[in-house]
Amino acid sequence: MRIVAKSVDAVAVFRGTNRPLPYKFRFREEDGTEKEVLVERIFLVEERRIAGIRTLLYDCQSAVDGVQRRYQLKYLIQDCRWELYKI
Repeated sequence: MRIVAKSVDAVAVFRGTNRPLPYKFRFREEDGTEKEVLVERIFLVEERRIAGIRTLLYDCQSAVDGVQRRYQLKYLIQDCRWELYKI
């Protein structure tokens, strides 16, 4: 996986006091096309501090263009913002 660290538009599920769970997200490719990805499977959720910023790192898998791909989504807790971290 390579680091891309792109901001994404995301839909997440918040259940009670648990962590947010990503449901789907949309990002823009280098050529300008938009892709919408439904999060099919979450393998691991890890809380980390990256450069002093509290984040939740999600290791996920989905079908992207008909191919199953693993990727990481990052939720920046302080900013309430989602990033496609690695793909």
